[in-house]
Amino acid sequence: MLHPVLERERRTVAAYLSAGAHRLQSLLPRVEHDADIEALHQFRVELRRIRTGLMAQRGALPLADAVELVAECRWLAGRGSGLRDLDVFQHRLTEYLEPDIGADAQPLRCLRADLARLRSSARRQLLGSLRSRRAHALVTRLQALGELPLAASGWPDLPTAGAALWRSYRRVRRLGKAIDASSPPEHLHELRKRCKRLRYQLEMYAGAFDDDELPNMARRLRKLQNVLGDYQDFHTHAALLCELRARAVDSGAPDAAYLALIERMLAALDERSVAARARFASRFAQFNDRKHHQRRRRLFAPDPRLARPMIGSGGYCHARVSGERIGLPVGKVVCVGRNYAAHAAELGNAVPEVPLLFIKPPSAVVDMAPQIRIPGGCGAVHHELEIALLIGRELRAATPEEAWAGIAGMGLAIDLTLREQQDALKAKAHPWEIAKGFDGACPLSPFVPLDPALDLAALETRLVVNGRRRQHGISAQMLTPIIELLCYASRQFSLWPGDVVLTGTPAGVGPLAPGDRIVAELEGLVRVQAEIV
Repeated sequence: MLHPVLERERRTVAAYLSAGAHRLQSLLPRVEHDADIEALHQFRVELRRIRTGLMAQRGALPLADAVELVAECRWLAGRGSGLRDLDVFQHRLTEYLEPDIGADAQPLRCLRADLARLRSSARRQLLGSLRSRRAHALVTRLQALGELPLAASGWPDLPTAGAALWRSYRRVRRLGKAIDASSPPEHLHELRKRCKRLRYQLEMYAGAFDDDELPNMARRLRKLQNVLGDYQDFHTHAALLCELRARAVDSGAPDAAYLALIERMLAALDERSVAARARFASRFAQFNDRKHHQRRRRLFAPDPRLARPMIGSGGYCHARVSGERIGLPVGKVVCVGRNYAAHAAELGNAVPEVPLLFIKPPSAVVDMAPQIRIPGGCGAVHHELEIALLIGRELRAATPEEAWAGIAGMGLAIDLTLREQQDALKAKAHPWEIAKGFDGACPLSPFVPLDPALDLAALETRLVVNGRRRQHGISAQMLTPIIELLCYASRQFSLWPGDVVLTGTPAGVGPLAPGDRIVAELEGLVRVQAEIV
C-alpha cells in the first residue's frame, strides 16, 4: 500500500498541476483575442504556477520531460512580460497624473499614443510566440499533467512538501532580512519573485497539511508581495518613462510640455517608490514575526514517523486489505528456498534437509499493485508466488504458540528473481543476493488478520499471467510447514515487528515481461491484479 501521507501529497501535487494546465488551456483564446487586461496576467500566472510546482518537486515526477517543461514555461511567460508591463502602466496612469492634468491635454494624448504604439508592437511579438509550434507543443505537453499516475515510479519515496516549503521560506526570510535603505531595486525584485514561488508552493501543498498556519502564511505573504509589486511597478514604469523621454529627445524636436509631463510623473513615481519601501519594512516585519516563524519551523520539520523504515521503496507501507495502514516499519524479508519439492525439481535442485533461508533487504519491498516494475537489461526476471507472513511482535527461538501469536497478518508476495544472474552466481558458489534483493524484488499484497480457526495446511495460492494459470500450490505441500518454519527462522536470527517471512513457492515459475497482466490469489483471503512494466 502507498503510505497515506505520500498518497495525499502526490494527489495534491497532481491536482494542482492538472488544474493549472486546464486553466492555461482555457485562457489561451482570451489572450489571443486580447479579451481583457487580466487574461494575459492569469495566463502568465498559470505558467509560473506550473513551473514552480515542477521545480518544487525537483524533477521527482513520473514525467520524462519535467526539466524541459520548466524551461519552456519560463520562455512563454517571459514573452508576455513587456506587454503586461505596458498594460499595468496604462491601467495606473490616471493615479500617476497630477489632478490638474485633463484627459484632453496635448502632452497626455501624446503619451497615450506612444504607449499604444509600444503596446501594439509588444502584442505582435506575443502573438507570434503564442501561435508558434513551440507554444502549441508546450500547451499540449502540459495536458499530460492531468494524467499523472499516483502509483507510477518517478515520484519521491518520502514526503517532500515540508522540505520544499522550508527551503523556499528560508530563502524569502534571508533575502528580506538583508534588504535595507541602500539595497538596489534588483534585490527587492528578486525577493518579490521568491515570494511568488513560495506562495504558489503554499497553494500547491495546502491539501497535504492539516494546519491553519499555511493559509495564514499565504495571507501575510500576499500582503508583502503586493507592496513589492507596487514598488516593482513604480520602478518599471519609471524606466519606461525614461525610455520615452530619450526617444523624444532623439527625435530632434521634442515637445517641451511632453517632456515636462514625463518629468513630473517621474518625480511622482520616485515619491511612491520611497513610500513603498517604507511599507515594505512594516509588511516584512509582520511576515517575519518570531511566533509565526517558530510555528512554521515545527510545521515544516521532517516527521520521524514518515521516514525510513516506516516508508519503504516507492512509498510502500504495510496495510490491511481494507485499506487501513498497519503501523509497523518495513523490515527485512526472510525467504525460504525449495520449500516445495516440485519447485526444487523444476529447477534441478536437490531437496534440502533443513530450510534454506536467505534475506531480502527492506529496500526490496514494494506494492504489488497496480504495477510491478521489473529491471531491464538483466536477463530473465522470474516470478515466484509465495504466502507472506507479517511479523507483529519480536520472535526469538519462538515456540509454536509464540510463532502463531507473532503473525500480524497474512498476504501474498512475489519473489522476483534475476534467474540468469542467480544461475551464474550459483555456478561459481557465490552468494546470489543481488539476483534476489534488488530494489522492487519483493512486491507485497495487503495483509489479512490471522483467523484462529484458519487451517494453515489448507491454504491455496494461484498465479495467473495473461489469463493462463502459471502457478498453483497448497500449503500442505510445503516441506516445512508455516509455524515450524517461523520457529526455525527465529532460532537463526530474531524476527522483529515489521519483518516479513515468505514461505516458499510452488512449481510453475517463469519469466515476466512488460505488458503482462497478472492475478495473484490466496484463495478466499487476498486477490491482487497488477501490470508488469
